[in-house]
Amino acid sequence: MNFLALDTSSVACSVAISKGDEIVSSHKVNAESHSLTLIPTIQETLKTAEIKLDGLDAIVLGIGPGSFVGTRIGAAVAQGIAFGVDIEIVTVSSMETIALEAMIKKNLDKITVVQDARMDEVYIGKYALKGDNIETLSPIKIYPIGKEIISKNNNEITIVGNGSKIYSNHHKNKLIKVLNDNYSLPKACNLIALGKKLFLNGKSINPDQLIIDYIRNEVASIKKK
Repeated sequence: MNFLALDTSSVACSVAISKGDEIVSSHKVNAESHSLTLIPTIQETLKTAEIKLDGLDAIVLGIGPGSFVGTRIGAAVAQGIAFGVDIEIVTVSSMETIALEAMIKKNLDKITVVQDARMDEVYIGKYALKGDNIETLSPIKIYPIGKEIISKNNNEITIVGNGSKIYSNHHKNKLIKVLNDNYSLPKACNLIALGKKLFLNGKSINPDQLIIDYIRNEVASIKKK
């Protein structure tokens, strides 16, 4: 099966194509503008993978939370392609994608993802790895950066995400271990494993059914005084 995966919820313009068991990906951090780079990146990745849009079975879309504008750009492009070639979309949490990569590569069974939500707030979600499946222990919620993660039984908590260093510095909790920046941003290549399972389990949607849950309703750029 062939999938196009994309995530523009962060500063990375991340695109991947799975062609059978082969994955071709492009992950450009600090992209100038997703509106300028996303479509050309998709075209380049399709060319490298030697596949055309009408050869895709579905699109796997990272839906944040993260940049409101970036997430909307990714959603609009995914919808346009899906309508154009009559395929469905599979939505995947970008934070779940970060958690899966970090747990697999660092051999962890639990992890907490902390993403910067701006306005002195963070998105926090807790996950566990059960075999090759990811389990949500605590759904994504938005908290003031002063909200401390509680460690039961004084166990060490491993956190990851683009808000993890800021969060850790704010609390100075010795039980919090921060993973390095290699795992801080969602990568499209890691969306595919999650997306394939959802697709095979009938969890895809028609493009006109796509709804983005921004977690927070107001635009997270300038805090009102």
